[in-house]
Amino acid sequence: MAEADNREILALLKSIDKRLENIHYNLADIKREMPKVPYYGDLLQDITNAIKNQHKGR
Repeated sequence: MAEADNREILALLKSIDKRLENIHYNLADIKREMPKVPYYGDLLQDITNAIKNQHKGR
């Protein structure tokens, strides 16, 4: 019985591995198609600087 259980677990793990590989490639495709944006920290810093500069101009 343990041998059959091991085969079933092995088949299940192989199926999971194949699905994870497909997900990996799908995520890589999605990432490649996404527009390039600056890091959020840089974006927040740019917004902060713009607000500071706007107040200086008044």
